[in-house]
Amino acid sequence: MTGKLKRQRLLTMIFGAFAIFFTGYPHVWSIYQPYVMEQAGWSQGQASMCFYLALSTFVFGNIVGGRMQNRFKEKTIVWIGGGIFAAGILASAFLIVPTPLPMYLSYGVMQGFGQGMIYTVILATVQRWFPDRTGFASGVVVTANGLCGFFLAPLSRKLLEAEGVQKTFLIIGAAIAVSWILCGIFFQAPDKSLVNAGGSAAKSGTQDVKQYTSGEMMRTRNFYLLLATMFFGLISYFMVSPVSQTYQIDLGIPSAVAVSAVMLGSIVNAGARLVLPTLADKAGRIVCIKGVLIVAVIAMGVLTVSGSLAVTVAIVLMYGCYGGIMGSFPSLTSSVFGMKHTGENYGFVMFGIVFATFGAPAISGLVSSNGYEMNVVFGIGAVFAVIAFVCLTLLGRNLVQERKQTDISEKEKCEPSLEN
Repeated sequence: MTGKLKRQRLLTMIFGAFAIFFTGYPHVWSIYQPYVMEQAGWSQGQASMCFYLALSTFVFGNIVGGRMQNRFKEKTIVWIGGGIFAAGILASAFLIVPTPLPMYLSYGVMQGFGQGMIYTVILATVQRWFPDRTGFASGVVVTANGLCGFFLAPLSRKLLEAEGVQKTFLIIGAAIAVSWILCGIFFQAPDKSLVNAGGSAAKSGTQDVKQYTSGEMMRTRNFYLLLATMFFGLISYFMVSPVSQTYQIDLGIPSAVAVSAVMLGSIVNAGARLVLPTLADKAGRIVCIKGVLIVAVIAMGVLTVSGSLAVTVAIVLMYGCYGGIMGSFPSLTSSVFGMKHTGENYGFVMFGIVFATFGAPAISGLVSSNGYEMNVVFGIGAVFAVIAFVCLTLLGRNLVQERKQTDISEKEKCEPSLEN
């Protein structure tokens, strides 16, 4: 690969990661929520809907953005999606009114959909720039998303206290617009012939598998095993995350320790998004994610039976497990279903996140309404992590069998015919 190509590859990764950083913005909504409720007079349920709408439309944005890659240049999709995202946040500054519907459209639908469009395109494009290190490439980008809460949460808190909701939306919206413009300028998809000439795409294995369209992918058993692995692997984390601080305090763990655990968990989450997929480039993606799920089973087990500081350690580990899964699944999807349609394909796999996000509070609420303690919820989470491990094991076996069948077919093609 020439120096010019390497420079363009680096610029695409840097400014792509900068834009992806802000796609973690909905996850700091809990800091904004009380201020919006007070100013607009909303109920907690009305305010919480902003977060759920952003998360749901994010998945649909991924699917649409991925499908658009078949017809439009990646740069064009970044300009469109980033514009929708930035406009949604800037518009939200002027829509804090008694009726929540306008904010649902701007903060919920526009933000989530725009984020999804750029997220899938940037992930897929950066992976193509690094065909022999797709895990590392996607890990860098997804790590930027994980770091958003760590940096924007304290900044948003200070801005909200000093400037109020409207100015905070305008300031953050302006920063998002800058990231969008810079990404639009410097972002570029690689030329296949140039990249393949300078890299070894065959090492990644993504060029050797069938290049599935989303329709073909959803007709395979492997898709549903992958979807189930993501759902059952993440739902445990979503059972822990909302109560991670209050649960420790209820057990008598000092408040300072509980707060520090959440902060440390954010760092571990971000680190796992980069380290695990990079390691998986050499050790294997299935093996590495299995390790994550084993840690999740142990951590949820500790939360179920322990009342000591071991709970704090388990919570930090669960943040790491979440980061490991989120960092590894983009490249895992590419390795199973090919690189050509990976943006759209990963969008459908991401429905596992939506199901987990809505399923976790539903299960926790059902358990609590029947008079059970939180340790029962965590016990269910441990079972779910075991189910995720089983689904991933079955997926791994399917892939091994498919490779064997492919090798046999290739061998038969190469053997001279007996008739000759």
